[in-house]
Amino acid sequence: MMITNHKIIAFPFAGGNRYSFSSIEKHVPKNIDWITLELPGRGNRFKENLLVKIDDMVDDLLDKIIPHIQKSDYIIYGHSMGTLLGYELTKRIIQEKLKLPKHLFFTGRGAPGFDRFKNKKSTLPKELFWKEVIEMGGFPNDILDHEDLLDLYFPIMKSDFKAVEDYEFCQMKKPFLIPIHICMGNEEIGEEEDKTPLSSMKAWSNETSYSCSFELLKGDHFFILKHPKTIAQKICFAFEGKLNTK
Repeated sequence: MMITNHKIIAFPFAGGNRYSFSSIEKHVPKNIDWITLELPGRGNRFKENLLVKIDDMVDDLLDKIIPHIQKSDYIIYGHSMGTLLGYELTKRIIQEKLKLPKHLFFTGRGAPGFDRFKNKKSTLPKELFWKEVIEMGGFPNDILDHEDLLDLYFPIMKSDFKAVEDYEFCQMKKPFLIPIHICMGNEEIGEEEDKTPLSSMKAWSNETSYSCSFELLKGDHFFILKHPKTIAQKICFAFEGKLNTK
Protein backbone atom coordinates (compact mmCIF):
# COMPACT_ATOMS: atom_id res chain seq x y z
CA MET A 1 0.00 0.00 0.00
CA MET A 2 1.38 3.39 -0.97
CA ILE A 3 2.08 5.82 1.87
CA THR A 4 0.37 9.16 1.34
CA ASN A 5 0.19 12.44 3.21
CA HIS A 6 3.27 11.58 5.26
CA LYS A 7 6.04 13.98 6.23
CA ILE A 8 9.55 13.81 7.64
CA ILE A 9 10.27 16.94 9.68
CA ALA A 10 14.04 17.29 10.01
CA PHE A 11 16.29 19.37 12.26
CA PRO A 12 19.95 19.84 11.28
CA PHE A 13 23.19 19.68 13.22
CA ALA A 14 25.03 22.75 14.56
CA GLY A 15 25.62 25.21 11.73
CA GLY A 16 23.13 23.40 9.52
CA ASN A 17 20.48 24.82 7.21
CA ARG A 18 17.63 23.62 4.99
CA TYR A 19 20.09 21.99 2.58
CA SER A 20 22.03 20.01 5.20
CA PHE A 21 20.17 16.77 4.50
CA SER A 22 19.90 17.12 0.71
CA SER A 23 21.93 13.95 0.12
CA ILE A 24 19.45 11.98 2.28
CA GLU A 25 16.31 13.75 1.08
CA LYS A 26 16.89 12.77 -2.56
CA HIS A 27 16.45 9.10 -1.60
CA VAL A 28 13.02 9.64 -0.02
CA PRO A 29 10.05 8.52 -2.17
CA LYS A 30 8.13 11.36 -3.82
CA ASN A 31 4.94 10.45 -1.94
CA ILE A 32 6.65 11.40 1.36
CA ASP A 33 7.43 15.06 1.98
CA TRP A 34 10.81 15.90 3.50
CA ILE A 35 10.83 19.25 5.32
CA THR A 36 13.98 20.61 6.95
CA LEU A 37 13.14 23.41 9.36
CA GLU A 38 15.69 26.20 9.46
CA LEU A 39 16.74 28.30 12.44
CA PRO A 40 17.31 32.09 12.28
CA GLY A 41 20.67 33.38 11.06
CA ARG A 42 21.30 30.90 8.25
CA GLY A 43 20.07 30.00 4.79
CA ASN A 44 16.85 31.78 3.87
CA ARG A 45 16.76 33.27 7.39
CA PHE A 46 20.31 34.64 7.27
CA LYS A 47 19.27 38.22 8.12
CA GLU A 48 17.53 37.17 11.34
CA ASN A 49 19.36 37.24 14.67
CA LEU A 50 21.04 34.05 15.81
CA LEU A 51 19.62 32.29 18.86
CA VAL A 52 21.87 31.05 21.67
CA LYS A 53 19.40 29.10 23.84
CA ILE A 54 17.78 25.75 23.08
CA ASP A 55 14.49 26.97 24.60
CA ASP A 56 14.40 29.95 22.23
CA MET A 57 15.20 27.71 19.27
CA VAL A 58 12.35 25.38 20.24
CA ASP A 59 9.93 28.33 20.55
CA ASP A 60 10.90 29.38 17.03
CA LEU A 61 10.59 25.88 15.60
CA LEU A 62 7.23 25.24 17.24
CA ASP A 63 5.71 28.09 15.24
CA LYS A 64 7.28 26.72 12.06
CA ILE A 65 6.20 23.10 12.53
CA ILE A 66 2.52 23.62 13.34
CA PRO A 67 1.35 24.21 9.72
CA HIS A 68 3.10 21.00 8.62
CA ILE A 69 1.67 18.58 11.19
CA GLN A 70 -1.99 19.46 11.56
CA LYS A 71 -3.27 17.20 8.77
CA SER A 72 -0.38 14.79 8.19
CA ASP A 73 1.23 11.82 9.83
CA TYR A 74 4.84 12.71 10.45
CA ILE A 75 8.17 11.58 11.83
CA ILE A 76 10.64 13.86 13.58
CA TYR A 77 14.26 13.37 12.50
CA GLY A 78 17.24 15.14 14.01
CA HIS A 79 21.01 14.83 13.89
CA SER A 80 23.30 15.95 16.74
CA MET A 81 21.97 19.37 17.88
CA GLY A 82 18.92 18.60 15.75
CA THR A 83 18.30 15.53 17.89
CA LEU A 84 18.23 17.70 21.00
CA LEU A 85 15.88 20.15 19.29
CA GLY A 86 13.62 17.33 18.10
CA TYR A 87 13.44 15.91 21.62
CA GLU A 88 12.61 19.23 23.27
CA LEU A 89 10.18 20.16 20.52
CA THR A 90 8.32 16.89 21.03
CA LYS A 91 7.87 17.82 24.69
CA ARG A 92 6.38 21.14 23.61
CA ILE A 93 4.11 19.43 21.08
CA ILE A 94 2.73 17.30 23.91
CA GLN A 95 2.29 20.34 26.18
CA GLU A 96 0.41 22.19 23.44
CA LYS A 97 -1.74 19.09 22.77
CA LEU A 98 -0.78 19.04 19.10
CA LYS A 99 -0.75 16.00 16.83
CA LEU A 100 2.07 13.68 17.91
CA PRO A 101 4.76 12.28 15.62
CA LYS A 102 4.47 8.63 14.67
CA HIS A 103 8.16 8.05 15.42
CA LEU A 104 11.27 9.86 16.62
CA PHE A 105 14.37 9.02 14.57
CA PHE A 106 17.53 10.49 16.07
CA THR A 107 21.17 10.25 14.98
CA GLY A 108 24.52 11.45 16.30
CA ARG A 109 23.70 12.14 19.95
CA GLY A 110 23.49 10.33 23.25
CA ALA A 111 20.48 10.69 25.53
CA PRO A 112 19.48 14.29 26.37
CA GLY A 113 20.94 14.10 29.87
CA PHE A 114 24.37 13.31 28.43
CA ASP A 115 26.83 16.17 27.99
CA ARG A 116 29.28 15.27 25.23
CA PHE A 117 31.24 18.51 25.47
CA LYS A 118 33.17 18.41 28.73
CA ASN A 119 35.05 21.59 27.77
CA LYS A 120 33.10 24.51 26.34
CA LYS A 121 34.17 25.23 22.78
CA SER A 122 31.94 28.25 22.20
CA THR A 123 34.35 30.46 24.17
CA LEU A 124 37.43 29.52 22.12
CA PRO A 125 39.08 31.89 19.60
CA LYS A 126 38.38 31.08 15.96
CA GLU A 127 41.48 29.06 15.06
CA LEU A 128 41.34 26.92 18.18
CA PHE A 129 37.59 26.50 17.84
CA TRP A 130 37.89 25.08 14.32
CA LYS A 131 40.85 22.92 15.34
CA GLU A 132 38.74 21.22 18.03
CA VAL A 133 35.69 20.92 15.79
CA ILE A 134 37.81 19.21 13.12
CA GLU A 135 39.34 16.83 15.67
CA MET A 136 35.93 15.76 16.97
CA GLY A 137 34.54 15.26 13.47
CA GLY A 138 31.99 17.96 14.19
CA PHE A 139 31.43 19.46 10.75
CA PRO A 140 31.26 18.21 7.14
CA ASN A 141 34.62 18.20 5.35
CA ASP A 142 33.32 19.98 2.25
CA ILE A 143 32.97 23.16 4.33
CA LEU A 144 36.10 22.72 6.42
CA ASP A 145 38.18 22.85 3.23
CA HIS A 146 37.12 26.45 2.41
CA GLU A 147 38.38 29.29 4.61
CA ASP A 148 35.78 31.78 3.35
CA LEU A 149 32.99 29.39 4.33
CA LEU A 150 34.55 28.93 7.77
CA ASP A 151 34.45 32.69 8.32
CA LEU A 152 30.79 32.70 7.32
CA TYR A 153 29.88 29.77 9.54
CA PHE A 154 31.95 30.78 12.58
CA PRO A 155 29.31 32.96 14.35
CA ILE A 156 26.59 30.44 13.50
CA MET A 157 28.59 27.54 14.89
CA LYS A 158 29.59 29.48 18.00
CA SER A 159 25.97 30.32 18.79
CA ASP A 160 24.82 26.73 18.20
CA PHE A 161 27.61 25.28 20.34
CA LYS A 162 26.77 27.74 23.11
CA ALA A 163 23.11 26.67 22.99
CA VAL A 164 24.05 22.99 23.31
CA GLU A 165 26.70 23.61 25.98
CA ASP A 166 24.31 25.69 28.12
CA TYR A 167 21.40 23.25 27.74
CA GLU A 168 19.94 22.04 31.02
CA PHE A 169 18.24 18.67 30.88
CA CYS A 170 14.91 18.36 32.70
CA GLN A 171 13.56 14.85 33.18
CA MET A 172 9.97 14.39 32.03
CA LYS A 173 7.37 13.33 34.59
CA LYS A 174 6.08 10.78 32.08
CA PRO A 175 8.08 9.29 29.19
CA PHE A 176 6.92 9.72 25.60
CA LEU A 177 4.29 7.37 24.22
CA ILE A 178 6.19 7.41 20.95
CA PRO A 179 8.68 4.85 19.57
CA ILE A 180 12.27 6.08 19.25
CA HIS A 181 15.10 4.85 17.05
CA ILE A 182 18.69 5.89 17.78
CA CYS A 183 21.47 5.49 15.24
CA MET A 184 25.10 6.56 15.69
CA GLY A 185 28.45 6.16 13.99
CA ASN A 186 30.60 3.43 15.48
CA GLU A 187 33.60 5.79 15.59
CA GLU A 188 31.80 8.30 17.84
CA ILE A 189 31.12 5.71 20.54
CA GLY A 190 33.66 5.39 23.36
CA GLU A 191 34.75 6.54 26.79
CA GLU A 192 37.25 9.15 25.58
CA GLU A 193 36.65 12.90 25.71
CA ASP A 194 34.21 14.08 23.02
CA LYS A 195 32.98 10.51 22.53
CA THR A 196 29.61 9.09 23.54
CA PRO A 197 29.62 6.12 25.93
CA LEU A 198 27.41 3.26 24.80
CA SER A 199 25.50 3.57 28.09
CA SER A 200 24.59 7.17 27.21
CA MET A 201 23.26 6.04 23.85
CA LYS A 202 21.18 3.30 25.51
CA ALA A 203 19.84 5.80 28.07
CA TRP A 204 17.42 7.00 25.39
CA SER A 205 15.22 4.08 26.48
CA ASN A 206 14.35 6.13 29.59
CA GLU A 207 12.62 8.73 27.39
CA THR A 208 9.79 6.54 26.08
CA SER A 209 7.38 3.91 27.33
CA TYR A 210 7.20 2.50 23.81
CA SER A 211 9.94 0.73 21.87
CA CYS A 212 13.42 2.24 21.73
CA SER A 213 15.77 0.63 19.24
CA PHE A 214 19.48 1.19 18.64
CA GLU A 215 22.05 0.60 15.94
CA LEU A 216 25.54 1.61 14.87
CA LEU A 217 26.65 2.31 11.32
CA LYS A 218 30.22 2.67 10.12
CA GLY A 219 31.64 6.17 10.35
CA ASP A 220 32.31 9.18 12.54
CA HIS A 221 29.89 11.84 13.77
CA PHE A 222 28.83 12.56 10.18
CA PHE A 223 28.24 8.92 9.25
CA ILE A 224 24.80 9.95 7.95
CA LEU A 225 26.43 11.61 4.94
CA LYS A 226 28.20 8.35 4.11
CA HIS A 227 24.97 6.33 4.29
CA PRO A 228 22.34 8.70 2.88
CA LYS A 229 20.24 6.06 1.12
CA THR A 230 20.28 3.78 4.16
CA ILE A 231 19.22 6.60 6.51
CA ALA A 232 16.40 7.63 4.16
CA GLN A 233 15.13 4.06 3.87
CA LYS A 234 15.19 3.49 7.61
CA ILE A 235 13.24 6.68 8.35
CA CYS A 236 10.63 5.72 5.75
CA PHE A 237 10.35 2.18 7.13
CA ALA A 238 9.56 3.67 10.54
CA PHE A 239 6.24 4.98 9.20
CA GLU A 240 5.04 1.40 8.76
CA GLY A 241 6.62 0.01 11.91
CA LYS A 242 8.96 -2.06 9.75
CA LEU A 243 12.25 -0.60 10.90
CA ASN A 244 14.86 -3.33 10.67
CA THR A 245 18.08 -2.69 12.59
CA LYS A 246 19.83 -5.83 11.39
